Amino acid sequence: MKRFLFAILIPALFTLVACEKYSDAESSTSKDRTLSGFAQKGQFVKGSQVTAFAIGSDLVATGESFPANISDDLGAFSIAGKTAAPFFELRAEGYYFNEIEGTTSTNPLYLEAFVNADDTKANINLMTTAIRPRVKKLLKDGESYSEAVSQAQGELLKALGFTGTVGNFDDMDITGTTDADGMLLAFACMVQSGRSAAEVTTLIQEIASELESGGELPATVVQKVMSKAQTINPFTVIENLANYYKEKNLSVSTIPAFWRHLDSRYDSPFLIIDHETFPFLPDPGNVVSSPVDSPDAISGGLDVLASVNFTVEIDIEGAEATKEQVFGPTYHITFQIPANASQSDRVVHVIFKDDSGEVLAQREYKQGADLQYIMIASQQTKATYSSNGDPFTEGVEIGVNGKPYKLQRFEQFYGAIGVAVPKEESYVLTYPIGSVESGGHIARAKTTIKADQTTPQVIPYYAALASYGGIDIPQVARVYMKPCVDLFRFTSNVILKKVLVSPVEENEFMAGTASFVLNQQDVTYFPEMNPNIEFETGASHTIVINNANDDVYFSCITFPQTFPEKPWLLMPDTL
Repeated sequence: MKRFLFAILIPALFTLVACEKYSDAESSTSKDRTLSGFAQKGQFVKGSQVTAFAIGSDLVATGESFPANISDDLGAFSIAGKTAAPFFELRAEGYYFNEIEGTTSTNPLYLEAFVNADDTKANINLMTTAIRPRVKKLLKDGESYSEAVSQAQGELLKALGFTGTVGNFDDMDITGTTDADGMLLAFACMVQSGRSAAEVTTLIQEIASELESGGELPATVVQKVMSKAQTINPFTVIENLANYYKEKNLSVSTIPAFWRHLDSRYDSPFLIIDHETFPFLPDPGNVVSSPVDSPDAISGGLDVLASVNFTVEIDIEGAEATKEQVFGPTYHITFQIPANASQSDRVVHVIFKDDSGEVLAQREYKQGADLQYIMIASQQTKATYSSNGDPFTEGVEIGVNGKPYKLQRFEQFYGAIGVAVPKEESYVLTYPIGSVESGGHIARAKTTIKADQTTPQVIPYYAALASYGGIDIPQVARVYMKPCVDLFRFTSNVILKKVLVSPVEENEFMAGTASFVLNQQDVTYFPEMNPNIEFETGASHTIVINNANDDVYFSCITFPQTFPEKPWLLMPDTL
């Protein structure tokens, strides 16, 4: 019997204690309450817990609590209970979808809201969590509930620099379409960016604590939130949310315009997101995408955020553009611009227009002429050291496949010296023009050396450019102009007036026409690797050098010379 009596008295005792926490007037109005909403950071996952704690008019918990579980992957919950308390303190606890990373959080998060118990709908989010202590403080100071909520909301928005039309924070929904919904999603992204769930909890509690006493946030706290704004790529956030809705088979097709609250540059009905340069958006007018000015076809893609209808066109014949809606206001644009087959540069524009024909934005792409750019470098030898130095300077004329071209400086190729010539399968470069001719193979050259060296001689140079080992000639190539001569030096203690240079064998000639192999590095590609010196009829067996300057050393020219392996292969970034 004693045990039975004790069991009856215990519940009664708890009832009496609970009743002491709120007034008789409140107990006399006890009634059924129903409350539904969404718990969102991103969305809390299905099965997470939401609890409503009853709060009396004295802002003390009555001891009543009404638990519920998140019922779907949008974070929906519904609570039912009977209480006379005028307020509910809502608390959501669980894992959530991280819209920045596109994954579910690895740790749980706690969110809160302070609401009127008569409300039938209320959402729980980061903003309701941030103002909850401030609302209770204002109520204790004598403000009405509506006044306290309105003041606390305004103070938080002012502290963060947010502008726009806002109702109640507990009406905000990141799947909605209002400006306030976008504000919530922007705030959620900024708080989440670069932080774990535990760090998000720490930051939001710091905001709530600082706001509570005076309705202001110190600059250090504001900086923690806003410093992340420009690192957030809105297109990526939207793609992550779209993938989440699709994976969970959720019928959500909208995204609020949260991006306009991340950065003032985003406050536009039409935006092109440049992922490569993000977060630094370029001038919305023009972007030159091809610094090398290639004539090749251009295939590209652009991501667009647009709250207005638009069309895409390209101002060159044969170009194509397609527009694909990814999700809500996001679009992916793909385009193809045909190769420039002319020998003149051209500029092509991808143009975006609204329904009235007004240009919203455009992107500019430069295509160079269909030319081969050959950058020149000389390979110095002893002979060239004794001459006037490197002859290949701006304005000097060289021969390319028998035609004259003046060397010019190309600033787009880091100031390299070279020529721009029409496209051909291979190239023979000579200096001076006509001093060297191509042999029977592009890798062979032929030049004539005069027997009488009494007059100053210009050193001839030669280079060949062709595909090699399956590697095509790049649009920008470099060749080494190889001297067709080398230097022998004879010294004497006395001044010699004349020197005779004879070949080792009597039947060899030191003057006449010589052919030589340019590249002796690859025997397979150049099977005739040994120089073959041929002489014209009547050429001398000896070279006579007259010492007109009374020098103590003498120079004469001879051949052959080797050519560096793969001299033509040079990409623009190594110029």
